[in-house]
Amino acid sequence: MDITEAVTTEYVDVNPGTRVGKLRGIFDGDRTLDGIVVRGEGKFDGLVTRKELVSSHHDPEQKAQSVVRQPPKVDRDEDVRETARLMVENEFKLLPAFADDRFVGVVTADDLLELVHDNLGALDVADVYTQDVVSVDPDAAIGEVINLIRTHKFTRVPVLDGTDAVGMISLYDLVSFTTRKLNQQQGGNSSDAQDSFGGGVSKSQGRTHGGWGERSGSQAKLLDVPARDVMNSPCATITPDAGLDEALTEMNEHGYSSLVVVPDEFESASGIVTTTDLLRALTWTDGGEVADVQVIGVDLLDDLSREDIADRVDEIDGKYEKMDVLEANVIFHKHKERHRGTPLVQCTVRLFTTEGLFSGTGEEYGARAAFRTAAEIAESNALDDKERGSPRNQMQNERERERTANLVEWWTTTET
Repeated sequence: MDITEAVTTEYVDVNPGTRVGKLRGIFDGDRTLDGIVVRGEGKFDGLVTRKELVSSHHDPEQKAQSVVRQPPKVDRDEDVRETARLMVENEFKLLPAFADDRFVGVVTADDLLELVHDNLGALDVADVYTQDVVSVDPDAAIGEVINLIRTHKFTRVPVLDGTDAVGMISLYDLVSFTTRKLNQQQGGNSSDAQDSFGGGVSKSQGRTHGGWGERSGSQAKLLDVPARDVMNSPCATITPDAGLDEALTEMNEHGYSSLVVVPDEFESASGIVTTTDLLRALTWTDGGEVADVQVIGVDLLDDLSREDIADRVDEIDGKYEKMDVLEANVIFHKHKERHRGTPLVQCTVRLFTTEGLFSGTGEEYGARAAFRTAAEIAESNALDDKERGSPRNQMQNERERERTANLVEWWTTTET
């Protein structure tokens, strides 16, 4: 199936000279917007993403051309799976579409998922959701939430009151809240006004009574505001055995990009499922001879290539003849710390095999060293007979067998 029907000309675009402060105002005005197209002299120059503007401080007088990113380009008739793979691996929810090297529109993650909505039921939420979720309690300070988002590169954080999922805080919620509160406390109107993330605010947002001026301690007090005052509530939840088509319907009805996963038989939340998880499912194959390797954070691959990663996964796959690796997820995160110019990188390797799920995490300077450590740990876990024979992995084995059957169904239904 190709993406032709998902390509749209409905997008927001600006010229390269547009101020970052104005870009911030555009994002503040539309919570569904993931990216803004930058075009100069009729040609596509790149994208500015919401995540880029929030994760780093930017002078509101900077120009769009200084914060623009270069996403992968897709043909208007590109395959759905390849498009989803490019979105996941490069961490874009919007990609430019071309026909004969001519920019013709964009394809968004939402439109791509809607295109295959009817086929998503071949897999369940349990097949894709993230179980190791970082959450906060309702009394946690907003400063803590902001730190989590910036440190882990999250776009949302669930709020749990004990074992109950009571809310969700997204990037949009943080930007909207901090901008509104700073305006109320500071008042006035200024072309140099900034929100708490370093972005400019629109005139309508800055136009209040009095003059614009710093109120001593106002920002510190803002960071102490509890999460319960900012979160979206109630929190949308879903069970692990629900189909991915049900998950997408639930997301669309609430206007959310994530759901908290809560098993029927337990009270506590067990994880979170996001649109990125649904996109990742689109890339799965039926488990052929070569393992399906997905790399997230490819911009961190300095001296490491996707081929190097795939070769290492195949090496692990070949060391135990009774175990086959169906899929490998390799996730890179960069920390601010550096050593002689090389960033501290965290790498997590997850191996979905016929013998269960095995993973390893390494933190080293540089992507190659981090991947080497993570792969060694994952390999050790996968080849450990005691680990493989544990009750937990016996249950996972059964789950993987079911998943393989589902992947075959998924492959055949979406190829028509």
